[in-house]
Amino acid sequence: SNPTTQDDLSGAYQTALYPSNISPIDMCRNEELILVYAEANILTNDLLEAEDALNVIRNSASLPSYTGALTVDALTTELLNQRRYSLWCENHRMFDLRRYNLSNTLPIDRAGDQIFNVMPIPLSENE
Repeated sequence: SNPTTQDDLSGAYQTALYPSNISPIDMCRNEELILVYAEANILTNDLLEAEDALNVIRNSASLPSYTGALTVDALTTELLNQRRYSLWCENHRMFDLRRYNLSNTLPIDRAGDQIFNVMPIPLSENE
């Protein structure tokens, strides 16, 4: 009901993940551990086990089981999609995109905006 604007970008939605700024938060949830397990299985080419782990996540969100291709690329795409929504607002998305070299898939909202794939080296360490 009260959209905000800053730096020529407007937003009409706000994420309220926790009831207050002093609410307890989990450092790691079981859902994240299952996703890490799925990723490890994809990386070791145990694709059936990875699919089973992804289905645990999908089914817990009342989604049907995964029916896509059983390839590393297809399961990685599904994994990143599940991580995107399962770990919403937990600061994982940018790291996932960087790890998989997918930062270039982010939208550029304004001319001149940049996406950085690495942290800048502090001037004091750049000698």
